[in-house]
Amino acid sequence: MRTHIAKSLQTRCKAIQNAVKAYNVAASALSPPRPTVDWAKVSHYGFLDEFNLLRDTRQDVREKPWARPAHRETVKQYLRIQRAHEEILRCNVEIRRLHTAIVNEHQHFDTLLDHLRHIDHPIQGAVLEYTMRRRRTNDHILAHIQQTFDLDGFSGDKSVGIRKGTLAPASSSNMGSSGVIKEIRTINQDMEDDNVVDVDDDDEANGDIGGLLDYVSNLPTRS
Repeated sequence: MRTHIAKSLQTRCKAIQNAVKAYNVAASALSPPRPTVDWAKVSHYGFLDEFNLLRDTRQDVREKPWARPAHRETVKQYLRIQRAHEEILRCNVEIRRLHTAIVNEHQHFDTLLDHLRHIDHPIQGAVLEYTMRRRRTNDHILAHIQQTFDLDGFSGDKSVGIRKGTLAPASSSNMGSSGVIKEIRTINQDMEDDNVVDVDDDDEANGDIGGLLDYVSNLPTRS
């Protein structure tokens, strides 16, 4: 809404300036004269109650129920709670999607590594190193997901979903792996120390190796 207001102000800037000029002329003609409005200040107003020109009118807006500070604050809190409930629903969906993507990726790594070992491909060492780094990063994310699952009142689905294009869900969540358990302990310790775990991940390198993984996984098997 604030973005919409800002864009509308920019679009109707000339009309608002003309309205401000007309108001200043009318305010100066009154007896006694009313305070004029400075365009530089008006252009930065973000809330309706900042417009002083609305106060000295035939129907004083300050007498309206919505103009009372307690009422406005109550409405703000109500709207925030409504948005929070909407955000919880969205987070439940995104957490399950992320959980499913990680589990499917781990299964893809296992299948690909088995295939490379079977055909004795020379790139299997580099792929194994990449998957180990990727699994460590995924374990860190899974640790946070597990902590979210353990929250009181969590309303999402903790099971692994079905990835689009597949027929069955992943068989394991990997939540009980030693890497995830270690990450949970590390996160808990860092929270106590007010530190943030730094996960070193080179996005550019991961993108190149990810493309290489896709290429290798599509190689025909040796007869």
